[in-house]
Formats: sequence, structure tokens, C-alpha cells
Amino acid sequence: MKPGSSLSDRLRRQLLQSELFRDQPEALLADMLSHFRLESWSKGSIHDGNIATQRFFIIVDGRMELLQSHPVTGKQVSLLILRPGDVYDVLSLLDYQPHDATPAALDDLQLLSTDIGEVRNWIHRHPEFNRTLLPYLARLIRMREALATDLALYDTDTRLARMILRYATIDGIPDDEVGHGIEAALLHDLSNEKLARMIGSVRQVVNRHLQAMKRKGILHIDIGNHRLIIDDLEKLREKAEMLEKAWRA
Repeated sequence: MKPGSSLSDRLRRQLLQSELFRDQPEALLADMLSHFRLESWSKGSIHDGNIATQRFFIIVDGRMELLQSHPVTGKQVSLLILRPGDVYDVLSLLDYQPHDATPAALDDLQLLSTDIGEVRNWIHRHPEFNRTLLPYLARLIRMREALATDLALYDTDTRLARMILRYATIDGIPDDEVGHGIEAALLHDLSNEKLARMIGSVRQVVNRHLQAMKRKGILHIDIGNHRLIIDDLEKLREKAEMLEKAWRA
């Protein structure tokens, strides 16, 4: 990508807002951008996970879902939703092995991509890059650990509450927003079927639990904009922790 172009400047500004790249030196960012190309994936498109052994992707705009499927039944579980500033795929980057997760575009995606070998060179040459990479990797591991814990230990109602809470508060909640409608932006316009595969359930069960949360004033769906709005954060937190409290009692 040509340094100094308006596109390069725009992408640089967006990278500086991401968790992984915001503290990088200007020279390193310029070097990175010079190796990237801009790609587009259409909403609903599903891609071969083996691309992660060849290319490294940074999401510029849109959401990506990482799926795993049962080889016989085709049943799917959603491992993670990635957002602008997130990267695909850290596992293949670090262990050089294929990752059997399938990337799917939840929106029209814009991505920066480069040869994965270039990123491995940055890891070896730039300790300042590692200082942000390792905490970022830890966050992704914690997200997947939370999914495994939820699937193993919690009932469906609690798993749904915990998943909504996790994605709604991924960057924290500013003090001036607490007590008001909090948008779970990463979950906007997702069907109940998609929400179900995020917690290892089925559409009908998720619909039933969402309706119960609506009746209790915990959340609502803005039908016109397909937005999931949390109306009572404390009630949602209580619901997410209900089983833990029962065990401790």
C-alpha cells in the first residue's frame, strides 16, 4: 500500500484505534502498511480456514465469525466474533499449524491482509509489537476459555446471559452510560439461530429465554434497527451470576 496516500492515512488512523496497534511506533506502522493490501469479503460469505496458514488479516470494518462444525452432522458452534481492529488468525501465526475454524463474514468486511511470514518477522524484530500482541492473545484465550466454561458448567439461560454480557461489556461500560440503554453492538442484527450457536443451543430455546428477559425488563430488541439493547445491566449481571451464587449458598 502506497505510503502517504489518503487510503493509507485512513487505515493508519483506524489501526491506531485498535487494541493491537494503537501503541506501535510510527515507523513500525508505516512498515506494516507498506506490506498490506486491502480486501473485501461479502456479507454471508464463508471462507476456507486454511487461508490462515498463508495470509494474516486485520479487520478494518465489519464483523467476522469463527465457526467450527461437526464433520458428520454439520452442527456448528461459534467460537468468537471478531470486530474492527481484531486479527485472523493468531493461532496459525504462532504455531504454524492449520486452524480448523471457518471464518464467516457477518457484515460486508474490509480487511488488510499480508503474507503471514511478514508478521512473523515483525514478532522477531520488534519487541514493541510483542508487548501488545501478548495481552491481545491473552484476551482471545480468555474469551474461548469462557465459552468452554459456559458450555460445560452452565444452563442455557445462564449461558445466554453471560454471552450477551461478555460482548456488551467487551470494552467496559462508561460511567455515563450505566443506567441507560446499553447497545450490545457486536450482537446487533444476529438471528436467534446465530445467537444459539454462540451458546451451543437451538433457535427455539434462545427465543424463549430472550422473551423472558424482555418481560423482566432486562433487554429489548429495537425491531426497526435490529439492535439488542440492555435496559437493566445489573439484572443481566445477576442472571449471569445466578448459578454461581446458588453454588456458593
